[in-house]
Amino acid sequence: MAVLATLTSTSRVALWGYGREGRATRRFLDDRLPGLVPTLVTDAPVAETGLPALAGGAGREAIATGAFDVVIKSPGISLYRSEVEAARRAGTILTSSTNLWFEASRSRFVLAVTGTKGKSTTASLIAHLWRGAVPAVALAGNVGVPLISLPPDGAPLVLELSSYQIADLVHAPSLMLLTNLFPEHLDWHRTHEAYYRDKLRLVDLASKAVLNAGDPRTMERLAARPDVCWYGTPEGWHATLEGACRGERLVVPTTSFPLRGAHNLANLAAACAALEAGGVDVLSLADRASTFAGLRHRLELLGEREGRLWVNDSISTTPESAAAAVRAFADRPLTLLLGGQERGQDAAPLVAALAGLNVRILAMPDNGMRMAQALRAAHPHLPIETFPDLEAAIARARDRTPQGGVVMLSPAAPSYGHFRDFEERGDAFRALAGFTTDA
Repeated sequence: MAVLATLTSTSRVALWGYGREGRATRRFLDDRLPGLVPTLVTDAPVAETGLPALAGGAGREAIATGAFDVVIKSPGISLYRSEVEAARRAGTILTSSTNLWFEASRSRFVLAVTGTKGKSTTASLIAHLWRGAVPAVALAGNVGVPLISLPPDGAPLVLELSSYQIADLVHAPSLMLLTNLFPEHLDWHRTHEAYYRDKLRLVDLASKAVLNAGDPRTMERLAARPDVCWYGTPEGWHATLEGACRGERLVVPTTSFPLRGAHNLANLAAACAALEAGGVDVLSLADRASTFAGLRHRLELLGEREGRLWVNDSISTTPESAAAAVRAFADRPLTLLLGGQERGQDAAPLVAALAGLNVRILAMPDNGMRMAQALRAAHPHLPIETFPDLEAAIARARDRTPQGGVVMLSPAAPSYGHFRDFEERGDAFRALAGFTTDA
């Protein structure tokens, strides 16, 4: 649906949510429709914005009763909320800043990346490699800048998309990559099957899809799909203990890739497969993998303190991602700090990853206590303690982690209710561990 083309200066438009993306959307509208004055709808009042505003129940009622012609919804607001259904019945058009940007950007090449795990690292790897051939390649979405802040035309774009952004997407990227599927975001999507369905919309929309043959949930749903580029196969791009390979050819040795963990080699293989599917001579760019710096808050090596390595993996919000982080340091004694917002996720992947490892668990609210119970049941001899907050857990980590060991925050849970976001949580870990926050 072409929404942008229908807007005029007199349209009744609401910006539902006013975070980083909402503010960028306002600037987008100001540039294209300077006479349009949208109404800001938020759960709680925000500082003076110069816009008419509705907060709390008043805003939700206005949405639900059809007070607006168009509502531009922030990604964090679930499509499955009752107000969304009521607004649609009332004739309101609900859209997103992602849809508005795509509507304004018909000619730009967009390589979209999604997946439950690894999408931020993989999208960043694609951009890093591609810039060896096209320096102006842009990176946007959940990693990089908000999509809506980019000009409609320009160099190729690598776009990381969450399931929230895909669920109501109606425009097709030029190419898409799916890294994997794991149960996640039950609070937003309501059911795991709805999450998978919303995530896989991108496969149907894109002109070409690159999928992971090594991911069982992807294979279960899409193995019979025609015209798909698969990676994770012996004849294509895949990861081994030796490194990232194209068929039998070792392209990037493990020893020359700066990121730890088998999962990061898989991310590299995915990035190479996506670039190859986009017509890029990725073999000529593969040497650039050795200069990839990685992401803040994703297995970020903060440094050594008193003979212990401190690792910030605050972006880890699932047991699967924490399991991958643990495996990356399986060769050293590990103190693992975990726990955050309770979303009912199954701790089984983390339970399995800890088998036979030298690990001490320091669990924090909310779901850390539940995961600690599951870990105790499976590994009775595993040292497990619970703490009220991050500061107390870090103090214990200093006391109990042996020389040569690793202290790692990999919470296996979101930060909400304790921190604004994973970045604030990671910065708090960094500061409490004694490292500067501007590194």
